[in-house]
Amino acid sequence: DKVFHADIEALHNTKKIIDIEEMKRAVKAISSCHCLELFAVGNSLPIALDAEYRFIRIGLPCIIYQDAVSQAMSASFLTKGDVGLGISHSGSSKDVVEAMRLAHEFGATTICITNYSKSPITQISDIKLFTTSEETTFREEAMASRIAQLAIIDALYVGVALCHFEGALNNIKRTGQVLSDKKY
Repeated sequence: DKVFHADIEALHNTKKIIDIEEMKRAVKAISSCHCLELFAVGNSLPIALDAEYRFIRIGLPCIIYQDAVSQAMSASFLTKGDVGLGISHSGSSKDVVEAMRLAHEFGATTICITNYSKSPITQISDIKLFTTSEETTFREEAMASRIAQLAIIDALYVGVALCHFEGALNNIKRTGQVLSDKKY
């Protein structure tokens, strides 16, 4: 019961604190970008992989490299018109912050999803999206926050899809056909 309560509270509390103007800015930046690159490690990595899958389904060039060295190298090639999206519960994951710093330094718009407003990732992010979570005794610190991170990714995905409604629908149908060929 406590696990479900913590997850529900993370969603409810994140909804209460989310800055709608920042969400709109994030949707606009992602909708108009040439390339969306995701940066995450540890517990946030599966969230980034889910985001990659969703954005590719609607035809948005999107990638996440699963190792920190590749994330840093790739971030150094982002420029104006690209977006670097860093996901880090603590906002202090060195590898994620470094990739975001490089993306920012080379001119990309940087967006972070984090639980802490005074964390290193917020210092180099143009757009800041915050989660909040109350963790249970037997779970690692960032477990309930993953639910809130997923909700933010879902909202960004829907917002971007709505910006490119016809194209997104066509791409969902197209990728759906490709995926249906993968099933028996």
